[in-house]
Order: sequence, then C-alpha cells, then structure tokens
Amino acid sequence: MRISLLFISIIIFSIGCGSSDKREIGNILSKRQKAFETKDVEIYLSCISPNYEEKKKGEVIGIDEIKKKFLSNVSLFDSIEINSNDTSIYVQVDKALVAQKTDVRVKIDQDESLFRLDERLGFEKVDGKWLIVKESDTDFLEGFVFGGN
Repeated sequence: MRISLLFISIIIFSIGCGSSDKREIGNILSKRQKAFETKDVEIYLSCISPNYEEKKKGEVIGIDEIKKKFLSNVSLFDSIEINSNDTSIYVQVDKALVAQKTDVRVKIDQDESLFRLDERLGFEKVDGKWLIVKESDTDFLEGFVFGGN
C-alpha cells in the first residue's frame, strides 16, 4: 500500500513539474514571437542561452551569428505577424524539444507574403531557467515571395 501511494505521489509530482516546464517554455516561445513581431533583439536574446553554440556544416554557430540571423530576418520587413500552432513540447528532465508549425505574414511596402515554417527548437535549463539552445533552421527570407501573395 505504501509503495502504491509513493508511486502515485511521484507520478503526480512528475506531471505537475512537466506542465510547469511546458508552461515556462510556452512563455519563452511567446516572448520569441513578440521579439520577431516588434523586431526587438533584446527580447529575442533574453530567450537564447548566453552559451549558445551549435555545429552546422563544420562551423560553430554562436550567439553572435544567431543575433545576426534574427536581425536579417526582421530588418527587411515593414511588419511581421507570427502565429504558431500544432506546437508539441517534449520535456526530458533538463532538456526539451519543441516542434511547431509557424505561419508568418510579412510585408514590405504593399507586397505581402504568407508562408508556413516547420520549426524545431531545442531548450535546456540554464541556471534553473528554460532557454533556447538550438534555434530553428528556418529563414524568413526563404519563404518571402516578392511581388505579391
């Protein structure tokens, strides 16, 4: 009987922590969205691990490259609207993977484009706080079509 109660308590605690982690990750995703829509690099960087580092094609991508990518994604457009849906958050202790479909509407002068991105982001707990440690590979410039919808 005691073992059953202990087991049930552990499961309830794990579920509670998992939803808390997912809620915190969801808040970071919302901040990231706001950063893109307001073109605010400081908000964006507050979502990224200060130790950000990943290898791509033999190159090490760090925080400076991620910042440059963000600025190139937002600086060209007059306005950006983002709507993420079908978001799945998979938490494993201090690491998490987020998979989501993101609809992006961008505008330059009168030209507007709407496109969908399949995003995969990696999160880790850094000093007890969830932060992005692997940013999405997608690039807004790849989806934008000049000259109309």
